[in-house]
Amino acid sequence: MIEQALLRLDRYCRKERYRGWDIFDGLNSIVFQKSPFFRSRLARLAWLQFFKCSPLNLRRPAGVPKDYNAKGLGLFASGLITLNRMDEAESLLERLKGMTSHGFRGMSWGYNFPWQARAFYVPVGTPNMVTTVFAASAFLDWFERTGNGNALDTARASCDFILQHLVLHEEKERLCFGYIPGEGARVHNANMLGAEFLARVWKHTQETVLLDKSRKAMAYSMDALTEEYYWPYGERGHHRFIDNFHTGFNLVALKKWMASTGEVLWENELTLAYRQFLDSFWLEDGRPKYYHNSLYPIDIHCSAQGIVTCVQLNGLDDRSMPMAGKIAKWAIDHMQDQKGYFYCQKTRWFTNRIPYMRWTQAWMFYALAQFVLHSGEYTDTPTTP
Repeated sequence: MIEQALLRLDRYCRKERYRGWDIFDGLNSIVFQKSPFFRSRLARLAWLQFFKCSPLNLRRPAGVPKDYNAKGLGLFASGLITLNRMDEAESLLERLKGMTSHGFRGMSWGYNFPWQARAFYVPVGTPNMVTTVFAASAFLDWFERTGNGNALDTARASCDFILQHLVLHEEKERLCFGYIPGEGARVHNANMLGAEFLARVWKHTQETVLLDKSRKAMAYSMDALTEEYYWPYGERGHHRFIDNFHTGFNLVALKKWMASTGEVLWENELTLAYRQFLDSFWLEDGRPKYYHNSLYPIDIHCSAQGIVTCVQLNGLDDRSMPMAGKIAKWAIDHMQDQKGYFYCQKTRWFTNRIPYMRWTQAWMFYALAQFVLHSGEYTDTPTTP
């Protein structure tokens, strides 16, 4: 069942050539950009949130084009490498090479749309930690599978971007990476993703600076783990929420960091935080809760990261693979369209069926690829769409 769902999704994504709309791409609207409201911070924020939350897809009449997203391509490439579809993965990596950000040290990637946060505006293409890590990790996946040194060089160059442009705060034993250059918000999933990526590159290059900086960054976010074994999203007042998929990011980053470094400094904390993740963020049937204390909105991003987290942390709890299967089956039964793509969200009142490529399809492809490989279900290869 799960393999067939993956193949249906695969056919849809290849038919679309991995290009599509994004949940946050409202500011790409040609109509809005030509209006005087585009210069207003409040108008940009309202427009972006309207497009994000609306179940009606107004992107075509508003002039929002389908486009390639670097993070999405990184996820697709990593999923294809997982499935040993190397030619297809290589073509996506070649496209990623042409999408790097300019004006920064090393190699970095940003989103293919501008976005407006409460406190700041980010122009299109501005590199950020999360997109850079997922894009560069695909090159690292390629290197680990093929031994291609050029791919390792690309991943190593992304470390230069992180170290030169994203260090927010550093003391003798602690360091915090930022999300984007020049912005001071401290967000734990971005910090831990950066720490994990540096450690993974260090495993191959043995550069002391990568290990030292990554250890300090991981220690910073481990200090933020609460007595109940939760991470808040970040440190600002409006970032104190505890949500499903960012918790999954943190758990996987910590697990990979220890696997790369061979250091088990936080093994007990990882086990207990993962147990809390399984206990707090899921209903018995595999339905995801968005927050640790609230069900809605039911978001496919939570389902995808939940599958990845359970697969990656399989050895820590006997419930892992059964839970990954439950999460996948619930998502397939309730969120997959007959055309193969997955829906974005279910709220109390409606289902958002817009086929977002990065937020939804790339993540589910990446997650299901990992599940079918680890469960032994993957026995087929795709046919031409």
